[in-house]
Amino acid sequence: MEIAQIVWLVLVVVFVILEASTATLVSVWFAAGALVALLISLLLPWNGGIGLIVQVAAFLVVSGLALLALRPLARKLMGTQKVPTNADANIGKLAQVVIDVLPERIGRVVLEGLEWAAKSNAVLPAGSWCKVLAIEGAKLIVAPVPPGTVAGTQPAPAKPKTTQAEVFEVDTPNEEEGK
Repeated sequence: MEIAQIVWLVLVVVFVILEASTATLVSVWFAAGALVALLISLLLPWNGGIGLIVQVAAFLVVSGLALLALRPLARKLMGTQKVPTNADANIGKLAQVVIDVLPERIGRVVLEGLEWAAKSNAVLPAGSWCKVLAIEGAKLIVAPVPPGTVAGTQPAPAKPKTTQAEVFEVDTPNEEEGK
């Protein structure tokens, strides 16, 4: 067995062990390239270095092709889904602004009794309501909710208008009643 064959065999074993020790596809592409180079080294003798050049080229080409051809398929099959957290349950809920939220400044909102940092593309004054659109780290991304659309936050009903005459109207006794 030539030195090149031993090197390719060791590389195949190292890449397979590395792949087996990880949960993602990291080195299987290189294991395939090293295996092809090992097979070529068995077929092509050293020949003054020409065989080695062919082996290295085969390793690089097969590894690159395997990576380009199979990586998208592997990603699709392995499924890189986002794992929801407890905080994700807050998306879509309503919160009340306690410190003004401005497009250029992070404000504060209260959501289910907890105070959160919040940012928005809109101006949200303290006391207004907002809807949680997303969560970035420990910040809520919020949008304004029109006044009067949040249950329990209806604006107070307007008082009936009174005229100035009604305000100053004095109850005077009837002339006939006084006699």
